Amino acid sequence: MKLNYQIAIERLDADSADKKVLELLSAIKGFQISELTGLSAKQLLVIADKLEISEASMRMALSRQTKQGKLIRDNGKYALAKGKNPFVLPRFWLDIKPRSIKWNGQWLLVNQLQHKFTPTIMRRLHSKAELLGFKFFQNLGWVRPNNLSDLAEETVYHFHSIIAEPKLLIGNLTDIDPETANLFKHSWPTNELNQFYVDANELIANECNSMESQSDQDILVRSFALGRLVVEYLSKDPWLPRELIDLPARNRLFDKTVEYYHKITPLWLNVMNQP
Repeated sequence: MKLNYQIAIERLDADSADKKVLELLSAIKGFQISELTGLSAKQLLVIADKLEISEASMRMALSRQTKQGKLIRDNGKYALAKGKNPFVLPRFWLDIKPRSIKWNGQWLLVNQLQHKFTPTIMRRLHSKAELLGFKFFQNLGWVRPNNLSDLAEETVYHFHSIIAEPKLLIGNLTDIDPETANLFKHSWPTNELNQFYVDANELIANECNSMESQSDQDILVRSFALGRLVVEYLSKDPWLPRELIDLPARNRLFDKTVEYYHKITPLWLNVMNQP
């Protein structure tokens, strides 16, 4: 994936106010402040002004997504709607690294048995599977390395949010022949992923180093435009084990992104707390 500020700002301009609202409310989780669980309309309008999002489009987005059930409004603050289960979409990128465990060579399989699903249901299942880092193999099902704690539970939750539980078989594949194991291992675009880790780390490092020469307005716009894309890809990263991926490069990107979040947090909190 090519990533630079020009691409990021073009994406920011093209995306809807609805998407920006969801991303803003998702981003505050990254500040890791327990009392900051939602934003008021006033706070969102202040941020929208800084990001050059019109007041009308922001108010319409809040109203529309509340009616659609994507947002909840409680005590005058908007927050992302969520169920009782711990797994939300998109996967929160800060939660993934602590869940990484040593891979013992087992592969998690999701098989639909003999059930036939409509094209719409299959599209939804493929979408969930892609988010969770699975690859689909004809006559077998969805497969990925079982290298995250609670991965089976997370998978059950997401797949069964679309179809009833008895229609899927979820379990581990072991004692796989070398040819099949090799096929599995080469099913992810690891070269592209590794290059993204390197390029995105360089981009975020440059942003960290140039913050002192940027105005507050520039930092707000740049951090939102760039951060939303990097976090989007981190959220969708298959989080492959070190046997398949350049783990040090991914860790460097993760750590640099966390460092960047810490640096921009005071400025964002200042904007949110403006009278």
